[in-house]
Amino acid sequence: MFRFREVQLVRRAWVANRQFCVLVRQEPVLLRTQTQKTTKYRHFSFESWGMALSRSAPVAYAQEFLETVHMNSGLSWCTTIVTTSLALRIVVTLPLAVYQSHIIARLANLDKEIAQIAHELRGETARAVRMYNLDEKQAKYLYRRSLKKQINNLIVRDNCHPFKSSLVIWFQLPLWISLSVALRNMAYMMPYQDMAAQALFLELSVGGALWFPNLTVPDPLFVMPVLLGITNLLNIEFHALQHTKQLTKVRKVLTYTLRGMSVLMIPIASIMPTDVTLYWLCSSGFALGQNLLMINPKFRRACRIPRTANESQTPFRDLSDRLKKRFEFNKTGT
Repeated sequence: MFRFREVQLVRRAWVANRQFCVLVRQEPVLLRTQTQKTTKYRHFSFESWGMALSRSAPVAYAQEFLETVHMNSGLSWCTTIVTTSLALRIVVTLPLAVYQSHIIARLANLDKEIAQIAHELRGETARAVRMYNLDEKQAKYLYRRSLKKQINNLIVRDNCHPFKSSLVIWFQLPLWISLSVALRNMAYMMPYQDMAAQALFLELSVGGALWFPNLTVPDPLFVMPVLLGITNLLNIEFHALQHTKQLTKVRKVLTYTLRGMSVLMIPIASIMPTDVTLYWLCSSGFALGQNLLMINPKFRRACRIPRTANESQTPFRDLSDRLKKRFEFNKTGT
């Protein structure tokens, strides 16, 4: 039986560091066989990853930006979310989309010149084969290396590297994630449930409009999740209709994957707070309007986007005709 002083020492040691507390085993440690494995703990989980994201600096800056706009404008939280999402799209995404269209148009205008260079290189390669007795493998390597070098020279000349055409996604995706997590933090009082978070939660709970007065709970009528799914599908179908040629297997798989993700976003949005769903809907709706604007010939000329050989002067009529042909094909196929 332990004496009182010994009990106190054990208790102090336990309080000092709880990680060193050991449970009593019924089986002695020294009698364990070598085949038994020790327990390995996984230090990564989705919960820890989510908490790290909610505490990250970009999310904190996004939340601070939203609160600053709300306080200085005097608008309701519903109007603040809509205004902020549209303003960021206009200031950040739209100029990048115009620049992306510039790059894509320059690349498209190089096709004719690249085809002419490829034809000349074929002749030069054939002459090199006859002069130096090159085999087929060496000839193909020489042709591909020369063509790649010439294409790179053209890209440098016109300043239209293909990577620049993906700048929109590299800027839009981090912005979308940061604002989405910031709005979720505001609705769930995360990551710190202090007085400021509670006050912000109370403001959001009465900052809605129409059928969604409370922005901290999911949409009670599921209107915004359904509209979000429809808008995302329209964006995907718009890009699919833009391709006049037959889609490759990779592009077909990508299109069907994005369609599935758009449908999956409906149940996800139905369990998210309304402030997050409202931001997603505004962002997706602006993306649809931006896509329609970028194919307008008048807007493209106003932004000085180069004219291409496959650019249509009646893009909206062409989209309607392709959509009708698709429905007619589906009807005849069934």
